[in-house]
Amino acid sequence: MLQSFYTGNTGLGANKEWLSVISDNIANVNTVGYKQENVNFKDLVSSSLTTYSSGGAPANTEIGGGVYIGSTTKDFSQGSFKNTNEPLSMALDGEGFFMVRSPSIADLVYYTRDGNFRIDANGDVINQSGYKLQGWKLDDKGNMAGALGNINVPNSLEPKTTSKVIFENPTNLDSTVPVITTSFNRNDSSTYNYVNTMPAYDSLGNAHTLYFYFVHTDAADRKWDVHAYIDDSTDDQSFSLQFDENGNLVSGDNHTFNFNVSTGATSPMAVNVNFAKIKQVAADFIFYSQQDGYGKGDLMNISVSEDGVLKGSYTNGQVVDIARIGVATFKDKEILVRKGDNLYLPNQKTFTPIIVPGGVISKIRSGMLEMSNVDISKEFINLITAQRAYQANAKTITTSDQILQTTMDIKR
Repeated sequence: MLQSFYTGNTGLGANKEWLSVISDNIANVNTVGYKQENVNFKDLVSSSLTTYSSGGAPANTEIGGGVYIGSTTKDFSQGSFKNTNEPLSMALDGEGFFMVRSPSIADLVYYTRDGNFRIDANGDVINQSGYKLQGWKLDDKGNMAGALGNINVPNSLEPKTTSKVIFENPTNLDSTVPVITTSFNRNDSSTYNYVNTMPAYDSLGNAHTLYFYFVHTDAADRKWDVHAYIDDSTDDQSFSLQFDENGNLVSGDNHTFNFNVSTGATSPMAVNVNFAKIKQVAADFIFYSQQDGYGKGDLMNISVSEDGVLKGSYTNGQVVDIARIGVATFKDKEILVRKGDNLYLPNQKTFTPIIVPGGVISKIRSGMLEMSNVDISKEFINLITAQRAYQANAKTITTSDQILQTTMDIKR
């Protein structure tokens, strides 16, 4: 008789804990990246007896001892996205977690679905609690360089000296223009066929202008002279180009010019010019080239691509691939334990996550935040169920008490 009191009490305790879990889910309905918890009930056995009939058939007599919460499991299903229009608000569309490093314990990395990041005064990308986002630095060619570490966005770009100029398609020298035999003079437009300019930068970031004058010198052999100057310099640096009958360059595809500048910068500027893709056909003159230098630039804005590449745009016109965000996943996500602040840690310190660049197992949605995946209607149903279950277990206790009182009244 007394056992039923304790059985009912286990039901009260278990459903009370379930109410706590439900309350926590509802409380976090607006928490970014929150994953709802589900309760797993398990039964208790008070006594179990197996007897056998004369024919050998077993007969079990089992009396349950109630219920307890064996565990809670996290629902890692995708939450809905909220548009923020902030480039460092990021949501993972798919598997995985952002990795953030503790600001106080250097080697401690946490895992989170909360992608609400910003840039601090030092240029580090951090979450709202100051934990530093992890990823790989990118080199000049966009390749990941070095080990996983803090992502830092430079507030400015140092100047880069122009060292290379490349003439690209569809640059063309018109084969039908007249041949010029008079001596070249940059101040006399009758001594050259075309002139074009392009910017260049010295070691201090000072802007200069490169001038390229093209002179058609021989129609039969398809030859051109190129005269190069920097700014108002009188230093004429020249060499020749020669094309085949199909208009392809066969001689003079590469030349290095040494330009002297008087701005206190490293002098002279050695600029390698590649003419390999220039053509000479019977078509209008077209000039298209690129150079690799730039002046100092300050950060204007940042952007993040779906594959986790963080780019910085600077006032000097440069768009630089700075870093690629790392994403971690686990074969068994239930090993993750909540640590508050939307952070998780594995329950085994030696457990190693699978770490990949963004875009491999999930796309990164910039300007979005993943909201809580709590289903309010489902939680309200659970709330009603837990309440009724609690009341029902309380009723078993009062009923047991009434039966016990009736038993005691037999003596009267």
